[in-house]
Amino acid sequence: MEQQIKELLVERLFLDIEPSDIENQALLSEYGVDSFLMLELVVALEETFAVSFDPSDITAQALKSVNSLAELIRSKQ
Repeated sequence: MEQQIKELLVERLFLDIEPSDIENQALLSEYGVDSFLMLELVVALEETFAVSFDPSDITAQALKSVNSLAELIRSKQ
């Protein structure tokens, strides 16, 4: 799942890096992901993993890294 999230980050947000360059624990902001891009990512995650996030799920803590995103998705599956 973490690898899929990294690939989505690069593909959907047009990041100029390779998915393998993204560290699971690193803050996504270190890769240039801002709040606008994060909204696009949330939509992509919902589509890809067939989950639905509640507004209360969308917290800074949940969206901070690949690991935290994977944890959030697993909690919704």
